[in-house]
Amino acid sequence: MHIDIMVYIKHCETYDKNAVLEAVRQIFDACGTLEGIAGLTVAVKPNLVSRKKPECAATTHPAVVWAVCRLCREAGARVVIAESPGGFYDAGSLRATYKTCGIEEAARESGAELNFDTSETQVENPNGKYLKKLNILTPLARADRVINLAKLKTHGMMTYTGAVKNMFGAIAGLEKAEYHLQLSDYDEFADCIIDIFLAVKPVFHLIDAVVGMHRDGPTAGEPYPLGTLLGGSDAFELDLAGARLIRADYRRIPVLRRAAERGLVKTEPDAISFAGDALIPAKDFVIKYNDSLKKLHFADGIFGRLLAGAIRPRPVFDRALCRGCGECVKCCPAKVIRLVPSPEGKKTKPAGRSFAQVDLSGCIRCYCCQELCPFRAVRIKRPLLNRLVIRR
Repeated sequence: MHIDIMVYIKHCETYDKNAVLEAVRQIFDACGTLEGIAGLTVAVKPNLVSRKKPECAATTHPAVVWAVCRLCREAGARVVIAESPGGFYDAGSLRATYKTCGIEEAARESGAELNFDTSETQVENPNGKYLKKLNILTPLARADRVINLAKLKTHGMMTYTGAVKNMFGAIAGLEKAEYHLQLSDYDEFADCIIDIFLAVKPVFHLIDAVVGMHRDGPTAGEPYPLGTLLGGSDAFELDLAGARLIRADYRRIPVLRRAAERGLVKTEPDAISFAGDALIPAKDFVIKYNDSLKKLHFADGIFGRLLAGAIRPRPVFDRALCRGCGECVKCCPAKVIRLVPSPEGKKTKPAGRSFAQVDLSGCIRCYCCQELCPFRAVRIKRPLLNRLVIRR
């Protein structure tokens, strides 16, 4: 018999497969995760935001995916790994992402299936604030159970990404851009993320924080060893625990703040029931907050535009790293990025090769360009006035 646990903490310092398997087994046994799954179809949803190798710490590590899939298979379930990475959602893109992220091998060795069905299924969402019905990936909609395998990282727009935010990958391909465009206000977008999560209804959540990502997450940051796996059936509680792990203020994380305001999570210090190992907060995990900008109102006219330009973060393209692949152009929700030829005489790029350029007047600051750039050529520049105004 398992006990009623909100958050189970397990220390795990390495991605050694045997160590991860034992850690995940302990979490599953304590939480009763595998009870009654024999004969069911279980969809496993990792974070495969982009085509990154495991050591980059941008995606759920394949050792974690392998361990979860193996245990589900041993319990008698059919297991399908399903995710929609950023960019195009087609069989070729999925195959390349699975291979680069190490998930192809994890599936083969665990007996899980890789999803290549790129269709969508409409689901009702009566508890949604904005999204009362929406289309999600068919394998997630049709699964008997969904297990959510998130990665703990910082996020340029949402500050933190964990269990709840991971369900944004239930939206197919470039349709994500439409959500960004229609809900560019950070709190509204956070509500959108929560709505999608409520529609998918995952039954269990595991956050891979063995090695997280800090600074310029979710893809261009730096790996940070946290040595922890967090598991539980309540994603909001799990994300509160994740925020504590990196010493983040939940009130400055849009998804958690809005979840609390919607009554989806209790935030009192003793509201979370912990089990397993002790939660040991990181000492120098770097988080870049954006929340204080909501308190600033820029006047109309030239002065307001100058002030906004002097304080708002903006994407900056490094011409020395940009390959002119056009990935940012395809994924930009606002369609304000274009490829322009490199000027003659520039030493940073061969003449004639294109590089990306953004029209900041139309930029909605979603930072999809930074998130999906395969060459880490985009960084988020925070002007001096921004760094002075926004408390860290």
